[in-house]
Amino acid sequence: MSATAILRTRIDPRRKARVEKILDQLGMTSTQAVNIFFAQIERRRAIPFPLSLEDNSDIAPRIEQVAKVWGDLDQTDFSHLDQR
Repeated sequence: MSATAILRTRIDPRRKARVEKILDQLGMTSTQAVNIFFAQIERRRAIPFPLSLEDNSDIAPRIEQVAKVWGDLDQTDFSHLDQR
């Protein structure tokens, strides 16, 4: 068995549930979908879909919201995760 790395991410729970339902219909897990996404980035050396400066508020949070979440995370003690 090859070694693997753990990727932790935060996502809206409603979006997660909706996407997992779709992935289930496709016969794949979230882990498999993320691995496919990363493989495409590696292969193309780019994000595998167009990015633009258009209003994407329906799919992407505003940068101010992202900055607040990151700021809150900076104040959170995650030391318990390092225990083995």
